[in-house]
Amino acid sequence: MIVLFLVLASFVQGSTSYNFNLIDAHSHTIYAPSADWGLLVVDGGTINKDDIGLTTRHWLCRMLGYQNYFSSTTFSNEWMQSLPVRYKSVRCEGDVLPQCQYQNNGTDYGNALWLWCNSRTQFGDSDSFYLVDKNKEHTQKAHGLLMYNEGTVNGKNFDDTTADLVCRIMGYEGVLSWSIGKKYTFQDDDILSVNLKDLKCLTNNREFPLCQYGTNAAGSSHDEDIWLWCEMPTLPTPKTFICPPGQMVAVNDTCLECPPNTFSLEPNENTACTACPKSSTSAPGATSCSCPENTYMSAKGDACLDCPNHSTSMKGSKFCTCDGGRYLYSDHSSCVACGTGKVSREGSMKPGDCVKCPLKSEVIANGKACSCEKGYGWEWTSDKIGSCKACPPNFYKDKQQGVCLACPQEATSLHLSEHCQCPNGLSWDGKSCVDCTTSSKSLVCGCTAGTFWSVEASQCQPCPENHFSGNSSSFCEKCPLSTVSKSQSTECTSCPSGSSWENYTCKECPEGRVGNGATCSACPENTVPSKDKTICQRSVASMNVLPVTSIVLCTVVFVAVIGIIFFTWRERQARQTNNHGLSYQANSSKVEGKSCMCPACPCSQEHQTVVTVENPAAKKVGTYTKFN
Repeated sequence: MIVLFLVLASFVQGSTSYNFNLIDAHSHTIYAPSADWGLLVVDGGTINKDDIGLTTRHWLCRMLGYQNYFSSTTFSNEWMQSLPVRYKSVRCEGDVLPQCQYQNNGTDYGNALWLWCNSRTQFGDSDSFYLVDKNKEHTQKAHGLLMYNEGTVNGKNFDDTTADLVCRIMGYEGVLSWSIGKKYTFQDDDILSVNLKDLKCLTNNREFPLCQYGTNAAGSSHDEDIWLWCEMPTLPTPKTFICPPGQMVAVNDTCLECPPNTFSLEPNENTACTACPKSSTSAPGATSCSCPENTYMSAKGDACLDCPNHSTSMKGSKFCTCDGGRYLYSDHSSCVACGTGKVSREGSMKPGDCVKCPLKSEVIANGKACSCEKGYGWEWTSDKIGSCKACPPNFYKDKQQGVCLACPQEATSLHLSEHCQCPNGLSWDGKSCVDCTTSSKSLVCGCTAGTFWSVEASQCQPCPENHFSGNSSSFCEKCPLSTVSKSQSTECTSCPSGSSWENYTCKECPEGRVGNGATCSACPENTVPSKDKTICQRSVASMNVLPVTSIVLCTVVFVAVIGIIFFTWRERQARQTNNHGLSYQANSSKVEGKSCMCPACPCSQEHQTVVTVENPAAKKVGTYTKFN
């Protein structure tokens, strides 16, 4: 046996156990089997229409006692706001019985499901559940043998909840009684099949019961067939044909769209749509009318009212949008200013939308933003919380609004910029790039070099110190590093020699240092700064030491040269003496002696030679040295 578990949505009317029905636009219950348009209500609440497919809508109509589904829509009205949304994501499938899944709690009432179901042409369906009489013919009476697709239904596990459900699906109002047994004897009992068995719904305190059944009924006996006695529906008093919102009743009970400048707010039985209030318009098939710009529709929908001061509106608005720094009063009649030190974004609806500015920040732009440091703009987030954010590249800070805005397509900017850089030949006027050579409409074109166009002052003003500008400029550029300028300058210059640059200030170099206009540095050893501290020069002490050193050096060199000359001369004299022999005045005919090149120096033995001098006239013998 194949057992299927399914979630089954059901309803009953009157004394039945489930509150599942349709109500009209006047909160009146609509009863089957007459076709009508109504809000689907379950257990005193609505069902959200999201994820409701065609099959689901078909089963909802069947469980309401109708033949099948015709149309659906969503619709909201003030009286619906008191109805909670009980269920959402309802999805029903299945061939025998609806297999439904759902979730508790939905969204807002405006998404509640409205159904239009077709009335039944007969009770039961030959391919589903129906009742037969003793002749095995499909009967329109309220009692008979329960059949399913030309076969009987076994009553094992059958109960009151299941009986009531089956009666409702067949188009009856509910069950009166039921029994199990064999009441009729058919000639073809032997070939009459049992097509369903174990059919049972378990509620477990669920609004949508859980049911089970089996399709394999082999071996089941007709002694357990189900006999049903259902309650015939009470036919309502015939009603006028009703059309959905945006339509009206036409000839032969048909619906036509409302003509232009008319509307139909609710499902209705009228043959004409309501004319739009004065000054408002509508398209064909409208459910409401639209007021022109800077007006809004009254709460009753009967007049277009002017927007209050400090607010605007688009065409068709139901309320106006307050300017930044204000919020819309609860009755939409005025825009109330935020308190001291608070700002709000455009379109704020309540006092809580006003935000207090951060510390060291003040309210600017008429209460739309808080002031931020240079290069930062005020930014609102989606949840109405504001803060200062850095302006990214290709954005600039608008000083009037206090926010970061994108540069024009032809311009660029760096991170944290407060202006955009235009291409050569174009000037930035605070909003766009303009050509001052062809047009003088922009006020920035009248500013001369050294000045800039001030948006706040609405005039040309001189550039401050350490800034410069050219012609037709809306801002003054900061001087490059190591340069300075006076007020209203067209260019920047370096600091003079003998000084240094420190944070856009020229400072004279301290004692003992020289400067090149950018930095100061110490002089090398034995040098001192010049009087104007522009160069390093030799000191007086180093200049006095140089002559003395030169004299000493020259003297040493002179003595050395004289010594070399003298030594050379003596050597030459000694050699001349040895070459010419010795001459003595002595009585001795022979004189023996030693000859040495330098008599005053100790001569080694090998450098001495004994010579014999023959000189008869010599009267003295001496020793002389000869260099070998």
